[in-house]
Amino acid sequence: MIVNFVTVCTVTLFFSCQPKSTTTNFNISEDAPMAEAFNVNLKYTDSGRLKAILKTPKALDHTNKNFAFHEFPDGIVLDVIDKEGKISVIKADYAIWYKQTNLIDMRGNVDIMTADSTHLIAEQLYWDQNISWIFTDQPYKSFLPDGTVNEADGFDANQDFTILNSRINDGVMLIDE
Repeated sequence: MIVNFVTVCTVTLFFSCQPKSTTTNFNISEDAPMAEAFNVNLKYTDSGRLKAILKTPKALDHTNKNFAFHEFPDGIVLDVIDKEGKISVIKADYAIWYKQTNLIDMRGNVDIMTADSTHLIAEQLYWDQNISWIFTDQPYKSFLPDGTVNEADGFDANQDFTILNSRINDGVMLIDE
């Protein structure tokens, strides 16, 4: 009787210790993001100083890709704060930030209002954060604080618009005599 009991316990223990299959198929697409975030309000600081605030309804993290990027399919509002605390606001219907190149591609109703009241509207705009340079080869329209209006088929500028190179443009410029 004890031998039968020991045999039953041993057999039971043997079968209960068998590894279970842990293979799970989630059917995750290669294009799927690594993570998603909703109602993002991200504050960027450097050396204790607030430099930017990014607000977006949805952010997708694709840093698991060979060419890593963050995607903002529902648009962004980006407040850029300069050293004097002045705020420039950038809005776009869609944006994508390429991590390796530090380039931001903004598309659809791109609207920039700088701290000095320069207003720029474009359908697409690139911002190279490494060299603090903004550019596009798409049509745009700018309104300067002095009343100057410019429409053109592309430009490149430093991010505070103190240098602006415009291509093939029409506009109205006010000149003091």
